Amino acid sequence: MKIQRVNRGRNHWYVDQDASGERVPGVTTITGGGLPKPALINWAGEATAEYAVDNWDTLAAMGPAARLKAIKAGRYASRDEAANRGTQVHKLGERLLLGEQVTVPPLLEGYVRSYVQFLDDFDVDPVHVEAVVYSETHRHVGTLDLIADLRFPDMPEYDDLERSADGYVRSLIDVKTSRTGIFGDVAVQLAPYRYSEFLIARDPESGDEQVIDMPEVAFTGAVHVTPHGYELRPVLAGPDQYRDFLYIKEVARFVDTSRDLVGEPVIPPTTARFELTRIDLDPAAEVGELTEAAF
Repeated sequence: MKIQRVNRGRNHWYVDQDASGERVPGVTTITGGGLPKPALINWAGEATAEYAVDNWDTLAAMGPAARLKAIKAGRYASRDEAANRGTQVHKLGERLLLGEQVTVPPLLEGYVRSYVQFLDDFDVDPVHVEAVVYSETHRHVGTLDLIADLRFPDMPEYDDLERSADGYVRSLIDVKTSRTGIFGDVAVQLAPYRYSEFLIARDPESGDEQVIDMPEVAFTGAVHVTPHGYELRPVLAGPDQYRDFLYIKEVARFVDTSRDLVGEPVIPPTTARFELTRIDLDPAAEVGELTEAAF
């Protein structure tokens, strides 16, 4: 495989140049298509209701068709706003990790300040930032947020973590900026990153890329960044979670291809030989009888 990430505006996807540009499914696409998310049902209802209440007067001035269209689309405004915020925080965080100076928009100042606090508190030493990783064996690909060396506190609960001679722990970190925090499905996002076979390393100065073996990590976790602070939480992303991800990948494949399992309507081989006629045997009853049509 020779993986290339293709960026188009806010979207991106991955292609295998060794397979004539065939798309390779991304980890987030796989989990989105194969992992049920019941919380999204509640979110959709709540977000729609919130939009209607917040825009009541504006909606009341619209015609029925325009009002319905606006209400149906309302929940996507908050979703897109959150997605844009997360993307911007990731980009600013990447530049900070690479030692660049950034100008922070006022709306993101709290998030960036919290992220910088995380970097300082754990003395984060980046190894790979926003790196593409992939598996040739299971054909999945994705872009991880951060592999870095973190200085963990000297506490008994962290004694099992393998540390370098100077006390740092090689860690795979995902960064989240959502209001709701860290959910368990992050495990099946981190696990395929962790157990990918290859990583595309980029030289920060020259921009040159080379494919290397996926580095081993001793800790997997997610940092939840908000305007008011951050939390770094361990996330179990071991072999069992990777196996779960591969099951999810198969479910996503089925969902994506299930329409192909139903064929076109079967055309009858001959003209119909039967017709339905009505015979009134009893005025109080309605009886139908099939009779063979004359040819």
